[in-house]
Amino acid sequence: MSALVALLLVIVVSHVKGVKVTPNCNSSLGCVSPATPQSTSCPASDEFWSPSGSLGGCCPGCVRGLAVGAPCTAESELPCAPGLVCGLGGICRLNVGDCLSTLHVRNDTVAWVPQCDNKGRYAARQCRGDRLNGRCFCYSARGERIFGWEWRNRADNMTCACSRRRADLEAEGRFDVTLHCTPNGNYEELQCDGGLCWCVNPRSGIQQPGTRAVPQSYWTLLPCYNDTLYGVQYLRRCESVAFSQVLQRRQFIIRGHTGVTFTNTLCDYDGSHGRYLIEGQEASCTWVDGSKLTPYKTSLRTLAAMNCNCARDERYFAMVGRTMELACESNGNYVPLQSRNGDLFCVDPDGFIVAQNVTSEQNCNEFIFGAIV
Repeated sequence: MSALVALLLVIVVSHVKGVKVTPNCNSSLGCVSPATPQSTSCPASDEFWSPSGSLGGCCPGCVRGLAVGAPCTAESELPCAPGLVCGLGGICRLNVGDCLSTLHVRNDTVAWVPQCDNKGRYAARQCRGDRLNGRCFCYSARGERIFGWEWRNRADNMTCACSRRRADLEAEGRFDVTLHCTPNGNYEELQCDGGLCWCVNPRSGIQQPGTRAVPQSYWTLLPCYNDTLYGVQYLRRCESVAFSQVLQRRQFIIRGHTGVTFTNTLCDYDGSHGRYLIEGQEASCTWVDGSKLTPYKTSLRTLAAMNCNCARDERYFAMVGRTMELACESNGNYVPLQSRNGDLFCVDPDGFIVAQNVTSEQNCNEFIFGAIV
């Protein structure tokens, strides 16, 4: 109660005396308003929730802005609302790299939008479907699906902390990250990166109490080391190839040789092989051991659109005795417009139904968050 009174006094003093008070965001006073966008509404039609909308940017609150679809220019009196950007055609459009954009999506059109955390960022773990057949996936801070997933009924301890950390480091320009994640995006207990190794809490990645980081040459002396689990070499086979390519590329750049090209070896965050393999002018979907998932492939010209989600899910479903009822495209993606007993329906890139009883001319992207901005 005393913290609340002190905070109210700050607000009153700054309002009455006209004194501009810059609050300390590290203060123990905390924030009065709720910290999640789902629990906060704004009173005026031109006000929108923001995680930094009050107390000098320290606390959630409402800020004025232009709504989605509103005309905008660089000279507009009001900016586009949080989560929007003044885009093509001079109107406010969704900025899907910002989780606050989900607050501007019509629920009667888009079947599912990602969840935001208490700071207005994309939550690291996003779950779809029911408890029995649903799945949870790891997402980057920009709302892109990254390595790590689990069946929803087994995802209670899934945090995606490792996958999110690796994605953040790579977004900052680190191309030599060697943190190891488990298949659900959590941390493996033993980690090495930057020449050091240490033991961590698998859910949070925080170093285990009472342990110390050691040079990588002494990694087998760590209390969390297990020769059966980790073997004699920290880097897995795929990583060893990929990491050597990174070092070679770096040396060529240092020596001024910029015209040398490499065929990148793609590895996942657990050290297994990535989703596709490039050979010549083609890319083929691959399983975690590097074997090809026949017949799924595409040309390098259309590689950017290839995710191999459907091709890999066929194998995952078969491994657990589940029936895969959806069709895959030739590049291993899910066919957006699916058919069952003559009825047409739309699915998203993860294979979840987003619209039913549609026509053959339907553009399924209209029902998928971020597909049309």
